[in-house]
Amino acid sequence: MKKSIFTFCLAVMAVVALHAESYSGNIVVNFDGQVYNADVTVTVTPEADGLNTFSLEVPILGTLVMNDVHCDTQGGVTVYSAQRDVDVVYNSSTIVMNTILFARTVDGMMAANVSIPAYGIDLWFNTVGNHFQLPNSDMEAWTNSNGEPDRWHGFKTASGSYASISAGLVSLEQSDDVRVGADGHSAVMTAGGVFSSIANGTMTNGRLNAGSMFADNTANHAEMDKSKGTDEYYMSLYAKPDKFNVWLKCTNSNPDHKASVSVKTFDGTYYQEPVDKEYTNLSGSIVGGQISVCDWTQYSFPFDYDSYAANNAASEAIFVTFSTNGNPGEGNKGDALYVDDMELVYLADMTDLRYQGNTIEGWNPAVTAYSMELASEPNLDDFTATVTGASAVVTKSMEKNADGTYRIAISAVPGDLQNATCYIITATVAASFMRGDVNNDGIVNISDVTALIDYLLSGNPEGINMQGADVDESGVINISDVTSLIDMLLSSH
Repeated sequence: MKKSIFTFCLAVMAVVALHAESYSGNIVVNFDGQVYNADVTVTVTPEADGLNTFSLEVPILGTLVMNDVHCDTQGGVTVYSAQRDVDVVYNSSTIVMNTILFARTVDGMMAANVSIPAYGIDLWFNTVGNHFQLPNSDMEAWTNSNGEPDRWHGFKTASGSYASISAGLVSLEQSDDVRVGADGHSAVMTAGGVFSSIANGTMTNGRLNAGSMFADNTANHAEMDKSKGTDEYYMSLYAKPDKFNVWLKCTNSNPDHKASVSVKTFDGTYYQEPVDKEYTNLSGSIVGGQISVCDWTQYSFPFDYDSYAANNAASEAIFVTFSTNGNPGEGNKGDALYVDDMELVYLADMTDLRYQGNTIEGWNPAVTAYSMELASEPNLDDFTATVTGASAVVTKSMEKNADGTYRIAISAVPGDLQNATCYIITATVAASFMRGDVNNDGIVNISDVTALIDYLLSGNPEGINMQGADVDESGVINISDVTSLIDMLLSSH
């Protein structure tokens, strides 16, 4: 007996080599409140004319297959969207399921949502993982023998002639002090010092350099440089984030002193903080970053890219540094900054959707389904969208339904593919007609008079163009339309 067959739609970028693409990842199936989880492989096979076939094995349902799916690619992101009735063969019975697909791919990764509303089935397939996030952002990995969190660094891994001295003065350690509702660990950095000299507690995803005995000397800094050839002190960035969220706790003894958070995006060439010169390789920076004394608080820092636009720098790396004090050498011994649960936030908020320059009727960003009647066949170029998000892209695709309507999908996709939104417009093209063409044959002559009289006598509208039959444009079809039609023919109007 054949396994259950279900139509799922996806398309590969148009005009690529015609070979199957595979995506291996996790699928979560919510079947009427019951959740199933499995690792599966999605296969996408291009067809002719830019269409594609998608298939995967799904827990409970079996093999899911959908053919002839359109797609659109913008900014390297390919989006697939479709809705249609699908025959599902299960236990020798065929069930028609109306199925909705919304899938996104970029750089060999895929995120996809599938739903069958009538049966309470929702599927979520994802191969993205933490690709667009900071490694060990939750501070739960501590496998380094030096006691520092994985992929994050303090003075125990610092370079410079004063590295060993600094490592003995300040600490970066694992802590069980976490925010309410969380468990596991956080990272805590603590300031130290000798006599009146203070060494700020610091943590970075780059590398610290202790090059001077004077705290405010820029030879003491955090740095990042791709050319040094190690991923341990370098973090790649794959899309521009819009916000940096992080949980912090600050216990500075002087409430006038402030801890600091610095997050920079740049092209991956050498950069350091505190800076020793003007750097033109920056593409963006968070706004804010000064932290007053506080208990556990979630901060959300927006990124500013506009101020760095003149640099024309790529966003290939992200450089993060935390310090117990924003000014080198200031603060007090024992000042501490706790860090946990960092998140890069990628936005794709559609704020306006227009057709031929006018906002579509009833537009509301929270509403994803619309209906429109158009005077002619729709053109995707007539639809424009306004989207916020530094890495957001807008894609558009269209297919004609069996009933003659058009399904237009306009999607807003963030840089990490997550939390994307697909807006569906069902467009109906107004029927064209010729005034007086009652029998709908494209010409007006005596046969239309006969057809109109037959309709008035029988009341049977079959084969009658009702708009064309309203010859006098009164909104009602009656004997006066016969008179008007005869006058039209006699006057050759």
